[in-house]
Amino acid sequence: MLQIVHEQFGTVGSILVALIAFTFVILWIAAISGIQEYPYSEKRKLFITVLFILIPPYALIWLGKDMYRQYKILKLEKD
Repeated sequence: MLQIVHEQFGTVGSILVALIAFTFVILWIAAISGIQEYPYSEKRKLFITVLFILIPPYALIWLGKDMYRQYKILKLEKD
């Protein structure tokens, strides 16, 4: 598999592909652990966690929305 990626993208491209894939995995794990901080019921947390695992783009979208929500909260506190 690594050989195919290297043949398709070259050395620099394969390093960038690996870096982007690693970043997405880290963000996906951050979203899964971030949902555990919310005061949802255990049943809802379990449902959302399973949803995050089965549909990884949903976890990344949720993480982006959560980061934007926290940015707005911090901006209002600063003013």
